[in-house]
Amino acid sequence: MIRSALLFTGAALASALAVGCFAERQFYYPTRGESAYTPQNLGLAFENVYFTSRDGAKLHGWFIPAAGESKGFVLHVHGNANKIGDHIGAVAWLPRENYGVFMFDYRGYGLSDDKRPSPRALMEDTQAALSWLRQRQGVDPDKILVLGQSLGGNNAVAALAMPDEAGKTGNVAGIVLDATFESYSAIVGDHAPGLGWLISDRYSANRHIRKLTPIPLLFLHGDHDSLISWQHSQRLFDAALPPKQIRIIPGSGHVRALDDPGARQEILRFFESCLNEAKESTSFMAE
Repeated sequence: MIRSALLFTGAALASALAVGCFAERQFYYPTRGESAYTPQNLGLAFENVYFTSRDGAKLHGWFIPAAGESKGFVLHVHGNANKIGDHIGAVAWLPRENYGVFMFDYRGYGLSDDKRPSPRALMEDTQAALSWLRQRQGVDPDKILVLGQSLGGNNAVAALAMPDEAGKTGNVAGIVLDATFESYSAIVGDHAPGLGWLISDRYSANRHIRKLTPIPLLFLHGDHDSLISWQHSQRLFDAALPPKQIRIIPGSGHVRALDDPGARQEILRFFESCLNEAKESTSFMAE
């Protein structure tokens, strides 16, 4: 009787783990190969970049310089689908506002190594991208900002809060989180009620958001987002420590907040405020 109960428990746990692994894989919808649509199609200069993640995975990205004198540099961390060419529209306006942009593909996406994505791997890929940008010639590390969208927002929070390969946590001038989900388990629970417990939240944004203080945070979310409800951003905002701002965009769908001219102006004001604060802090430290 006891043996039968143990066998049943073991089988149930194995089934739960299998379902959990399957559910985790549903977060990723990569497209492989070279992007047909590049910054050049939009009249922007760019450089193909290759760098390595912590485990040696080779990653690909684009560095797009500012059109004029750089005000700052934005690391763009994209969502779970396609590849960087499909996300260029989210950031193509920033170089014309004199912000350099570095966007990259996780493993399994685009021209990056064809390795299986996972929450930990994508977090480490994001850390590697930030490290590359910090070390690039001509980039002032005190002027780096982060824009994370959807899954990319979650990756950005975990990557900045957790120690990197050198044992350091990321310090940037400011972070914009667009349509970011609260946690892996919460978003699974939204779409498959009762199954959220099968997903680990070790790399979830709500586990790490408070560790980012005193980095300024700006949350954006469309109130017509049918994939990730705006309440996810509201709960993350409530959990975060100041300084923080939130703007819910009326009528906007998933990762469409940046289509709104008002939201773009909000981001520019936020970036300028972050860079001014960073400059004042640096000047104070120098004294």
